[in-house]
Amino acid sequence: MIPNKLASAAQIRRDVAELIRPPRRVQVSQAAAERMYVVDGAGRSTLWSPDTTPYMRKPMDCLASRRYDAVVFVGPARSGKTLALVDGWVCYVVSCDPGDMLIIQISEEKAREYSKKRLDRMLRHSPDLASRLSPRGHDNNVHDRTFRAGNYLGIKWPSKNVMASSDFRFAALTDYDRLPLDIDGEGDPFTLTRKRTQTFGSSGMTLAESSPGFEVIDPDWRRPDDAPHMMPPAPGIASLYNQGDRQRLYWQCDGCRQWYQPVFETWHQESARPFCPHCGSQPEPQDKRRLNLNAEWVPEGCRLTEEGELVGTPRPTRIASFWMEGPAAAYQTWQSLAEKLRAAEELYENTGSQETLKSVINTDWGRPYIRRVGKNSRSSERLMDRAEQTEKRTVPDGVRFLTAAIDVQGGKERRFVVQVHGWGVGRECWVVDRFNIKEDLSVEPPRRINPGANPEDWDVLTRDVLSRCYPLDDGSGRFMQIAMVAADSGGEEGVTFQAYAWYRRLRQLGLHKRLMLIKGASTKTSTPLRETYPDSTGRKDRKAGSRGDVPVWQLGTDVLKDAVAAMLDREEPGANYLHVPSWLGRWWYEELTYEVRGADGKWRKPGKGNNESFDLGAYNLAAFLRLGGERINWDAPPAWAREWNANPLVQASEDTPPEPVRTTRRRRTRLQIKR
Repeated sequence: MIPNKLASAAQIRRDVAELIRPPRRVQVSQAAAERMYVVDGAGRSTLWSPDTTPYMRKPMDCLASRRYDAVVFVGPARSGKTLALVDGWVCYVVSCDPGDMLIIQISEEKAREYSKKRLDRMLRHSPDLASRLSPRGHDNNVHDRTFRAGNYLGIKWPSKNVMASSDFRFAALTDYDRLPLDIDGEGDPFTLTRKRTQTFGSSGMTLAESSPGFEVIDPDWRRPDDAPHMMPPAPGIASLYNQGDRQRLYWQCDGCRQWYQPVFETWHQESARPFCPHCGSQPEPQDKRRLNLNAEWVPEGCRLTEEGELVGTPRPTRIASFWMEGPAAAYQTWQSLAEKLRAAEELYENTGSQETLKSVINTDWGRPYIRRVGKNSRSSERLMDRAEQTEKRTVPDGVRFLTAAIDVQGGKERRFVVQVHGWGVGRECWVVDRFNIKEDLSVEPPRRINPGANPEDWDVLTRDVLSRCYPLDDGSGRFMQIAMVAADSGGEEGVTFQAYAWYRRLRQLGLHKRLMLIKGASTKTSTPLRETYPDSTGRKDRKAGSRGDVPVWQLGTDVLKDAVAAMLDREEPGANYLHVPSWLGRWWYEELTYEVRGADGKWRKPGKGNNESFDLGAYNLAAFLRLGGERINWDAPPAWAREWNANPLVQASEDTPPEPVRTTRRRRTRLQIKR
């Protein structure tokens, strides 16, 4: 006979007692040190120790303080912030002060990963926490956990339904600067989430933690004298930190006993060590642990005496905000910090790309990035001053191959706008030509073009762009053919359909390998170039005529324009320098400099002015990347990138049929402009 499985009276009494048990009045860091086990990649579990990341004690303990209703922590990667502030807080809530809790990850995928890799392992390997889980199987899944005390833990991702509906006593926003700045038009994540905890008064708490991810709004910003702990103005976590009491981490110098911050301003790159700004002494790498153990958090408006006494008046606010930088990070060595910074600086010097440098400053140093510009700002006047005397529509010495870019303009002034660039060693670039195609001059009288309606208008591009040749400036009478043409495939109705049809006609002629149809990516991306095959077959709402047979290259226009702007900021001719000609008028230079870069990294037109020169510069760079220009070994380049006497694209006559250009197709689709 199988016995009935009934609940025991003793277990019922224990569960009821858990429901009415008062909070255990201990610090969050103490609860984590007593009960939270950390599981490493090999599956080994150890009890969490606050001595590994001692700078986390105070931020953790503020999570249970009635003086604050929010905690903001800004710090570098490998500082232990997520382990302490999120995992440690979960441990405290579950074991000491049960209440409904919400954890917001940057995406559903990351929420699932956090739940399975970190949270599930921590709960299973921490006996006290495991015993508090609800025994009912349906109470616990990837995104929802329920405990014996009746408290609920949700592991979610940003959405209006999650962040603008249910109330939670505790809420944590992880990796805040990778969350959307606006949640489905309802507002920023911090404000929405803080509203969810407001119902609980002083016992509610909201946490936001992250490395900085946004750029400083004003590159010329200087820290005010009366705000020594202020973070440079930037969206995201930086703005939250500035709303709080602005606490910074201080070390005490072993030599002069004065306190100083281990930050970028007190870092000596050559020796890979921080230094005391008061006496210049430098600690040894083995001293970092001891310095961290004795470190103190100091709010703005306060200071430390030599005896470690905190004096002064903190900023009056309900937000406890903390900011530490890379030199103090427990899991980041000083040598590694110096090497990453050195490599990023070298890459910037060689290519002008700032993406790697930005990543190192954000994630390894824990600082918002201030975008660098040339000693002189990018302006039409400055560029005109450096314009070179070159012969119009002639290939200058140093050019190894040509690219052309075509922009499609609609409206009353329908036209193709064409710009031709010449490329040399190390991505050195020359502007060779710029012209408009408004009419088909092969017929009498000339016919106005309409790219959205007339297929023959695109065939004009075959003759006047794809097959175009330019004379060399050596007086030899030779001509250079264009190696790659990047043509915009978007615009007013009908343009995309006609662009695809043109590509198919070129494929029949064997000329399609020298053409790339392009389109700006619909969302911000760090990938400058990605090949796609649009297919609208069976969709009544699409009229592009795409059947999955025409490749269209999606452009990360912001990344490409960053690179073009860097080329304009270079002050000496050479690698990654854009030569501009004197034969182009002021209008062209104003187009080149009209757009401005916002704090979110997007390039925008501030008004209704023209920006075709800048757009076409980005399209030409895309053509350069499509050819594999950033991977060329200039000591042994492909035939089409050799010097003129050995280059098959250099012909004795401009009537010579176009030479095919062979490019190496990558297996992956991401091309890096920052190499």
